[in-house]
Amino acid sequence: MRKKIACFLTAMLAVAAVLSGCGKKIKFEPESSSIYVKKDGTVVSADMETFSGSNYSEEELKTYVEDAVKAYNKEHGAQASAYVDEKDKDASLPVSVESLEVKDEIASLFLNYASCKDYLEFTGTAGMEGGIGQMEKSTVAEMTLEGEFQNAKGESVSLDGVTKNGKYHVVKIEGPVTMQVEGKVQFASSGVTIDGDHTVTTLGTGVSFIVFK
Repeated sequence: MRKKIACFLTAMLAVAAVLSGCGKKIKFEPESSSIYVKKDGTVVSADMETFSGSNYSEEELKTYVEDAVKAYNKEHGAQASAYVDEKDKDASLPVSVESLEVKDEIASLFLNYASCKDYLEFTGTAGMEGGIGQMEKSTVAEMTLEGEFQNAKGESVSLDGVTKNGKYHVVKIEGPVTMQVEGKVQFASSGVTIDGDHTVTTLGTGVSFIVFK
């Protein structure tokens, strides 16, 4: 079921979500299928697809996604709900629906994940062509980094230079994806495209490390 959602929702155009972080509003505006990784390890995914000519209705799509989210949460010992209760500040779910709508014949879906593990398990893209095989969020001090690196300007840097500040955040990811992080990118594996201060496009094969503060 989750793999069907991942296959169905492919990127077709840009949408925007405003997310809170570090006391200010951060705009998540992907131009393709994208993910947003926060400093606390939570993840937001954004997926869209042209909905015109579909064999099912918007309500059927909504029910399908909500049922998949509810089932996942129940399987993982949480409340069988697709939405977080905004009135309860302490409420959380392994996966929750941020928004799902069809507008101008485009279906757009934003999902929140409590962890990288929940993202991987729910989407079920590991092993799929173009899928994310692994993803971890930690700090430089807590993760073993390897390979060649570049700084934000695209210049080669030594591994010692990358690991000098152990408090920096790091995402380890396998598979191609456009990713935004909650902080300014400092270093990335060689071959990764640094699209902006907060956004990168990871390698098509192998593991990529993204270091940010």
